[in-house]
Amino acid sequence: MDYYVSLLGDDSNVGTSKASPWQSIERVNAAQLLPGDTVLFQANQTFLGNLCLQSSRHTPCAVTESNKHTLCAVTISSYGSGRATMDAGNGTGFVVKNMGSVHLRELNFVGAGASENTHSGIVFINTLSGGIKLGDIRIHRVDVSGFKHSGICFRAEPPDRSWSGFCDVKITYAVSHDNGDAGISCIGVWNPERDGYAHADFYVGNCSVYRNAGIPGKGGHSGNGIVLAQMDGALIERCRAYENGSLNDYDGGGPVGIWVWDANRVVIQFNESHHNRTGSSKDGGGFDLDGGVRNSTVQHNYSHDNDGPGYLLAQFSGARAFYRNTLRHNVSVNDGRKNRYGGIHLWSTGASGGITDTTFYANTIFTTQSADGNPAAVDCDSEGIRNIRFYNNCFQTDGMAALVRGKTNPNAFFENNTLDIGVRNPSHRC
Repeated sequence: MDYYVSLLGDDSNVGTSKASPWQSIERVNAAQLLPGDTVLFQANQTFLGNLCLQSSRHTPCAVTESNKHTLCAVTISSYGSGRATMDAGNGTGFVVKNMGSVHLRELNFVGAGASENTHSGIVFINTLSGGIKLGDIRIHRVDVSGFKHSGICFRAEPPDRSWSGFCDVKITYAVSHDNGDAGISCIGVWNPERDGYAHADFYVGNCSVYRNAGIPGKGGHSGNGIVLAQMDGALIERCRAYENGSLNDYDGGGPVGIWVWDANRVVIQFNESHHNRTGSSKDGGGFDLDGGVRNSTVQHNYSHDNDGPGYLLAQFSGARAFYRNTLRHNVSVNDGRKNRYGGIHLWSTGASGGITDTTFYANTIFTTQSADGNPAAVDCDSEGIRNIRFYNNCFQTDGMAALVRGKTNPNAFFENNTLDIGVRNPSHRC
């Protein structure tokens, strides 16, 4: 069934035609929507309120091998030329609790501003016990701004701390900007001592995340572009992350344009991450594989003009083992503008085996002197690394910035790399 919503409508209408639409978000929230139903808001109109779908009123869908091709989604979208806007004020723009098979497309969500709003823009929450993964979720061509926390957020909070979460999620052509904590985020139960992950099979493609500045006083890193965690299988491609993180003031860790942690089988490719900042002494980089990432690939990305590293690999105490990752065919230009970072930077406490069995090849790293930092093309000076191999890369500096810090590290092997000092324009070399 199709339902229509217009400011010219009436909540006493049947809502099943453009001639007899509902009027408000409250009427949609009260409806008994079934799989296959569609709710369409009239384009170029602004609706006040907070959209909410919950399993107590709607049919929850858990994805399994037997039903993943037959599920019918509840769809929320616009009708007419353009998009409708949901004005959430100080609340959440759209929250979906314990439901799968939800498609959201062609809508704008606005909050009262990152400093005034107290919620996130689009939130999917799974609080089901028993390792249930909710799937068939699509977010396409939405614009989300003005929320304190994340523009788009997936959270798994099962009371039994099982691997309940989300799977088969696609976020495409979304724009998430001018929020506080992150543009796009995903978090679940963290249990590094037990096999399994809360989330699986995410796709984030052709999205833009920018000016998500951070939350001062949060007590943790904030101001990220895209950050996925507790994830088994994800592809992030053709996205742009820029001008995030400037208000992060947490010295224990900082924001990054695009990154993952506690994750397996992730591919990050064909993205651009630039001019990301940090207000502290940590991070503010372009890309990051962090804490317990394994079997993942970062390739064909462009990082430039970030406060922190272009490509960071970091392993912290208590994380799962970090191994078998590959970074290839990436470019970093003038990263490490603040603090002491490399275009490629490895850092580890040495815990959980440190960073092991990782390969860097066919990358081009160029850096110049910075007034506010001490950059290098490569920094692998950390003691907590093992069996790290650099080959067929091109490392360049202007002669004032460091070239390679940690080249004598016995756990880092350098083979057949091009090392250039005094280069002014990286485009004509390598």
